[in-house]
Order: sequence, then structure tokens, then C-alpha cells
Amino acid sequence: MQAFAGVVEIQDLLSLLPSRIRKMEGYVPGLQKNDPEIIKLNSNENPYPPSEAVRHALLTLANSAQTPLQKYPAPTAGGLRRAIESRYGLAAGSVLAGNGSDEVLALLFRALLDPGQSFVIARPTYSLYPVLAAATGLKCLEVPLKEDFHMDFSALLKAAAESNSSLIVLAMPNAPTGLSEKKEELEDFIRSFPGWIILDEAYAPFGDVSFMSRAGGEFSNLICTSTFSKAWSLAGLRVGWMAAHPDLIQEVDKIRDSYNLSRAAQMAATAAIEDVDWQKENARKICATRERLATELKSLGFECLESSANFIFARVPSGTDEEAKRIQQELENRKILIRYFSSEPIRSYLRISIGTDKEMDRLLAELDNILKKNPEEA
Repeated sequence: MQAFAGVVEIQDLLSLLPSRIRKMEGYVPGLQKNDPEIIKLNSNENPYPPSEAVRHALLTLANSAQTPLQKYPAPTAGGLRRAIESRYGLAAGSVLAGNGSDEVLALLFRALLDPGQSFVIARPTYSLYPVLAAATGLKCLEVPLKEDFHMDFSALLKAAAESNSSLIVLAMPNAPTGLSEKKEELEDFIRSFPGWIILDEAYAPFGDVSFMSRAGGEFSNLICTSTFSKAWSLAGLRVGWMAAHPDLIQEVDKIRDSYNLSRAAQMAATAAIEDVDWQKENARKICATRERLATELKSLGFECLESSANFIFARVPSGTDEEAKRIQQELENRKILIRYFSSEPIRSYLRISIGTDKEMDRLLAELDNILKKNPEEA
């Protein structure tokens, strides 16, 4: 065999990558700035620290000689899975835990479909779905929302039928709009579709509609996913889960990485899911602040969608994308981060995560100053 001579240029090596990877665009998270003075309202994180039960669990891990960190954690996170099943009244074997709900979604895309197959989503929605599709070699078919930003269930079913798609993925409540749908309409939709339906319930604890306890049981085709990042204040530990029929869980578990959750993540998440009173009070507090913020934003001329999440999606007073970009930039200059999306039909809207009441007071004061300022002075 003739030995290779010379140095291979990186561009030549990159050309060997699958074309789907070279052509795809990665997911763009909210801006992260390492500045303690920043008020961060652009990533829908919980503004409050996790419960005391979580702190106690992590201190126990740090101080105990019985759980050495040099040893691998429980490979299936069985204790956490059972705690989630107990919380939602699910049958044994109905839950799989992952490194954030993003990993869970990636596992589902790999397990439910072969490369080249398609699935259906709404537009706009969580922008990770098309990224996961491209990375997995799937076709992502987007169905526009109605003019009022609610789901067009008939159009979703039609698109799935015409493309022979066996999977529909919906964020519920949706992101970035924060809108949820009526329980009865969702029930009819789930019953009407002969394939898999994923309801991404990352924000469901802040609303009134959840199908988590019904996934894989009453609805065998329903898969619900969720995360500890939002309602349990554990974004920094990256823990999520899916609930589905136990037979599907067994299949998806085949492609899950071994030891995909650290010992610390498992212990903290288990303590969090069992502290029901803390989670409910935390959600109540955030929802109360959300309603106050919506009222104040409306008084400033914003048009706010009715949110069932821990954020508000609001159209700027002038209804122009120029003003939306200006407000977002002006707030960033004043060390307040919110989210602006440049795509249609949401270019004139801003997404604002719910912070503490003190943070909301600062936001509202700065917004009032910005709106009074001549745009040419910005």
C-alpha cells in the first residue's frame, strides 16, 4: 500500500463531511453575556433559584463518602424515571430521562424516522426542530400558523397525509408565541392522526393544559416531552424527559447514550420533581408577574399575545420591525437582554422572559424611556 505523502488541507477534509451537515445552519440560542449586571430576559430561564430540596440533595452528594464521584451514575436514571412517573401517575416504564429535553427530542427523531423521511411542524415554533431534522437527515415540513398565531390543525393533518409523514411535532404552549390550544381541540387532533404526535411541554407548568399524564396510556400515539430548565430552575444541570407507551420507551432506550445523566443531575432532578409545593408556588409567582407585565406593556402600547408560558410575546407599538430591532438594541445597551426574531411573520414582535418583579420594574422603566426617545437619537 502506498503511503500518503503531504499534508491534507482542512477544506479538503471538511469536504468529506456529509452534505447535510455542511449545508445546515446550527441552532442559535439567546445571547449569553458574562456580566453580573445583565438582566437576562432572553432565554426563558427561571429567575428564581431551585428549591431547598435540590440544594440539600447536591450538598449531600458533595459531602457523602457513599456516593463517590469517581464511579459512574445509575445508567438508566431509574430513580428519577420512577419519581417522574409517580408525579404524573404514569405506568411503570413510561419515562425516559435525558440530558435536557433537546437530547430527548434528538433521540426521538432518530428512533421514529429513517433518514429521508419527513415530519410536520408549525411555523413559527421552536427553531431547534429543523436543526435536529437536518442533523438526522430528515425532511421538516412547516405549516404556517393561523393569522392569530394559533395552530391550524386541519392544515397540519393535511400536510402529514400528503407527505405520508408519520410524525407531527408541536410545542405546547408554542414558542415563541406562548400560546396554548384548547384541550378539546388537542384531544380531537391526537385522535385524528394515525401516526406519532410529540407534544413538547417545556412551558406547560405555566399554563392550564397538559397531556403528560395521558401520554402512552389513553393516547398510545402520544409522546410528551418536558424539561427541568423552566419550571424547576435547573437549566444549568440539563435534565429533560419523555413520557410515552412503555413499549416505545424500550425502543428509544436502545439508542440512548450510556450514563447520559450525571449523578448530580439525577439527584437534583429527583429532589425537584418530588418538591411539588415549591414548583407550584414558583409557577404561581411567575404567572402573577407575567400578568402584571402584560398589563403594563399594553399601557405602553404593546400588543401582547395571551401567554401560557414563562414569557410574553409582544408586538411593538408601531408594529414595525425597525422599532422592534431598535428596542431590543437599546435594551441591550442598557444591560437588559430580550429576544428579537428577524423572520416573518414575527419581525415586529419581541419575546420577553419573566424575571423577578424588581427586574420587571427596571425593564418597564427603560422601555418607557426608550419609547419616549426620538428614534433618530438612538
